[in-house]
Amino acid sequence: MNQTWKETMLITSNAKRAWLVCAAGAMALTAALPAQAQLETALSAARQSSAASAAAQRQVEEADDTAGSAVREYRAVLQQLDNTKLFVAQQQIFLDSQASEINSVRNQLGTVEQIKQGMSPMMLRMAVALEDAIKADVPFRVAERLSRVTRVQNALANPSVSPAEQYRQVLNAYKIEATYGYSTESYEGVHPEEPGNVVDFIRFGRTSFIFVDKRDGSAKRYDTGSDSWVPLDDVDSRQIRQTIRVAREQAAPEVIYAPVTAAN
Repeated sequence: MNQTWKETMLITSNAKRAWLVCAAGAMALTAALPAQAQLETALSAARQSSAASAAAQRQVEEADDTAGSAVREYRAVLQQLDNTKLFVAQQQIFLDSQASEINSVRNQLGTVEQIKQGMSPMMLRMAVALEDAIKADVPFRVAERLSRVTRVQNALANPSVSPAEQYRQVLNAYKIEATYGYSTESYEGVHPEEPGNVVDFIRFGRTSFIFVDKRDGSAKRYDTGSDSWVPLDDVDSRQIRQTIRVAREQAAPEVIYAPVTAAN
């Protein structure tokens, strides 16, 4: 079949149009491929940026935590330093006080020898004075009291006895003698005028000192003025016996008979 010129031109035009469409599609496809790659690249870059940002954020947070911990540790160290300074200051006060006490003790030790040198003569004089006082006193328990003074004097003469112990013994002897002044006692002893006989002594402090003969109930009192025994006239033997029982704590305390020693 022979084709006309118009038909031929139409076919050619259609072919051209189809070719153009194909070319345009190929070009569009060709243009689309680089854009997709660019998009993927951009997305990858964005993802990497996000990861880097997250890592950076973590580093910032870790650095912040580290800085906060360092600040807390620094503050704790400052507080500990303040406490240490306060403790050192308190210890210095204590050390200064101790140093002052040590100096005081050293000064006192420097006077110990002087004190000891003055104490020894004083204690010797006290012992001698006590012995003289006993010999001049009412003659009760004389041997016992003088024996106590002798022990004190022996301690004072013994260098192995410390000054403190020597002083204690002297004061103890004086204390015992002092108690005799306000105590009452009764005891058996040798007749002061007839050594072969035994009598009952009664002492009322240092106010009165009498004895009662066990044989006949006669009584005498010691007279400090004449340094002798004076008979007690019209003595009530029953009352004397009751006095002895009270003095020996064999009867309940009561008002007791005590003839007063008179001095001339």
